Amino acid sequence: MGTDKPQNIEEAVSIVIDAMLSDQKEHLRQIREEDLINEHFGFSLWVRNLLGHWVPPTPEGEGYNPAHPDDISGEITEMIWRRLQNED
Repeated sequence: MGTDKPQNIEEAVSIVIDAMLSDQKEHLRQIREEDLINEHFGFSLWVRNLLGHWVPPTPEGEGYNPAHPDDISGEITEMIWRRLQNED
């Protein structure tokens, strides 16, 4: 990724999908949703490295808990998985 960081998680998902190879997409299509956690040190690690351990900007305030790149990459992986399941 260049110097630009995604402004939100939807933009991050688009960046990752654009960077994915066809075999990565096919791999994710074949995984059951309940098995996505097994991608933490595989695909989700690649996502973390691609995005530079990016976390979405969040306003600080009462009840603010900063996001962790592990959590964000898992969410991105799930969002990509859902999108790929709907492709025909």
